[in-house]
Amino acid sequence: MKTLIALFALLFGYITTIVAQDFYLPVSSKSKPAIAALHRASELYANVHFKDAKSELDKALAEDPNFFMAHVYAVQYGSKADRPALIEKTLALDTKKLTKAEQIMRDFIVNWQKDPNYKPVEDMKALVAAYPKTPQALEWASLHSFYTNKDADAGLDYAQKLAKLSPKYAPNYNTLGYMYVQKKDMENAKAALEKYVELAPNEPNAYDSLAEFYMTNKDYAKSAEYYDKAAAMGLPDAKERADKARAMMK
Repeated sequence: MKTLIALFALLFGYITTIVAQDFYLPVSSKSKPAIAALHRASELYANVHFKDAKSELDKALAEDPNFFMAHVYAVQYGSKADRPALIEKTLALDTKKLTKAEQIMRDFIVNWQKDPNYKPVEDMKALVAAYPKTPQALEWASLHSFYTNKDADAGLDYAQKLAKLSPKYAPNYNTLGYMYVQKKDMENAKAALEKYVELAPNEPNAYDSLAEFYMTNKDYAKSAEYYDKAAAMGLPDAKERADKARAMMK
């Protein structure tokens, strides 16, 4: 029985690794602990756990200080004030063994260094063209299209493709929800944010996003209800937002 359990654990670990590799863009680092920490950071960032995500990112860089893709994360999620130094550090790394994904992201960062307002439209097209079946390529393309390029239409197109490719990837429905809200498609926005809650019932951000949707649509009772759920799960400031929604009901 112990042998069977050990074999099952080994097989499960192998399958988990394959699934993770299938989701994430390929990296040049050979450090398994560094890669695992970066994957944890990615998941935490996607669900808006920024402090915990930064901690995992720091672990990844401690395991492999030359981990190029981890530096890419640091640049993308770093503050505007810190970004120039982070970019300089990233571009100083050796480029000989970079994967195609890392090279595309490096080209983007080079342009970002030249112009802080640079919009990576072509870079994201190149990333998706190189990795059309890799969910993370579509995720980054949707996020940069929406938040960096301010192009909700392109972002929506990438996010919809991601939903088809990886239908159980919960954070994508959060992005979809906000893009639909911007396009004033409230029916699809509500459906997307409800799907986020369905797929990630233990994520306070899912309830916070749905609460914000109801606040935008002036359903203050529902907004307070979902903010309360987010607050009960420990989301900072959710209690204050719930109280604000209740005040709007009067």
